[in-house]
Formats: sequence, C-alpha cells, structure tokens
Amino acid sequence: MFGTVPKVVWSKVYPADQDNQILMATNCLLVRGFLNGKQENILIDNGNGDKEDDAFMSRFKFEGRGVLDRELARFDLTPKDITCCILTHLHFDHAGGSTRFDAHGNLVPSFPNARYIVQKKDLEDAKDPHIRVRASYLPKNWECLEALGLLETVDGDHEIFPGIHVRLAPGHIEALQNVVIEGGGKKLLYLADLIPTSRHIQPAWIMGYDLDVVTCVDEKIKVLNEVCNSGTVLVFEHDPDVPAGTVSQDAKGKYIVTPVAV
Repeated sequence: MFGTVPKVVWSKVYPADQDNQILMATNCLLVRGFLNGKQENILIDNGNGDKEDDAFMSRFKFEGRGVLDRELARFDLTPKDITCCILTHLHFDHAGGSTRFDAHGNLVPSFPNARYIVQKKDLEDAKDPHIRVRASYLPKNWECLEALGLLETVDGDHEIFPGIHVRLAPGHIEALQNVVIEGGGKKLLYLADLIPTSRHIQPAWIMGYDLDVVTCVDEKIKVLNEVCNSGTVLVFEHDPDVPAGTVSQDAKGKYIVTPVAV
C-alpha cells in the first residue's frame, strides 16, 4: 500500500498485523436529494460485495457479508432504493458490490433500479486488462449490468447531476475518476485510489498498485494545491480511522489532515 516508502517509515503511522497486513476500509458515499421532484439515492462505489467465496474473503480478511445492506438500512434504504451508482473504477474493491447471486445462483444487479456510471476507457481496460491489473478486474462485477443496459459510460470529465460531476484523476490507473460534489458554498471530493487513506496525503506516498507513479504524484500535487486551506472535504475511501478531512500545510510545507464528519 505504500510503494517505495520503507516499512520502517510507514509502519510508524499505519502498523501492520502479524501477517503484514493493515486494516483498511471501503468507505462508500451515499448522497441523497430531490431532482425534478424525484428522490435520488446515489451511491459512490460499493465495496467488495458479498459474492466471493470464503477463501477469497479470508485472504483479504473481509469484515463479513451483508455489510453494505446493513449500512443502507440505517438510513431506511434497501438496495432497490438506490437510483444511481457512480463507480470510480471497476477494480473489485470498488465495484464488487455491483452484482450479487440470486437464490438460483445467477448473477444479478445488486441495485436493480440504478444506473451504473463508469469511465469508457476503464471499461475498455477491464475487458482487455494488462497482466499487471488482471486480478483486479473481475468480469462478474459488470457483465450482467452491461447485458441489461444498466451500465453507462462517460468519456472524461462529465456532469452526472447538477452539482455532482466526475473528473479524470490518472495515475493509479489511466481512467480513474474522482467525484466532485458542490453546493451551498461547500465542496467535497471523493478521491478513491488517488489518495486512498489520510496517511497517503504526502505527494510521494503512493501505492505499489499505482500503474503510473509519476502521473499519480503529479495528480496528487495538483489536487492538493487546489484544496489546501480551502475547506474542501476529502473522502479517503480506504481509511478506517479518518474517512474524511480537510487539508492544510504546516510551516515546513507538510500536509496535515483534519478529520471531519460527513
């Protein structure tokens, strides 16, 4: 998760367990509102899902099954109430919850009344993946969506709803998209794997999973210059301790994250 940053350095801020694994989250974001008199329940990413076998779940020490459904129930929602899923990319830990097995063992959409939105280039890469990322792109996470006409693609920066748009953030992969939400003088940026945790806030702290390290660092610098001291809320998708925060710099230029609730 920290690429070329030595373990003796990163372990001081993110200790590993006896298996050399760190605790991570899949912080999906639920956005609710009315548009043209219709209730919209928008889900940004949907985590690992429930359909993988026990060996797969054990390998990554998943929390368990039914987590996302239980979280939706806290807001009196069921999967049928979700109207749109914005997928930052199709890696299994971001889009694995898009589909599930029904009672007959058939793959079906987890959110049958939703449209799913992903970058056109990411879908192309998922269908013909480089060996470096093949294990992250699992066709069972999107094929039935495409077959049913529920999977929509956008090409580059695009407005999804008024006040909600996606924009390219290359580096982790070529077609990663971030989600920007603006309204009432406030701004939120869902970073996905551009800055997966608050511990990755320093530009050079990148992941071994990032395909284009230089581009990733440059993109992080661009984003940090944009949001630093602005009050913009950043969502860190994989951070179990600081799901969201604002960013400032200290006297030495080091970036500091201040946690906020969303």
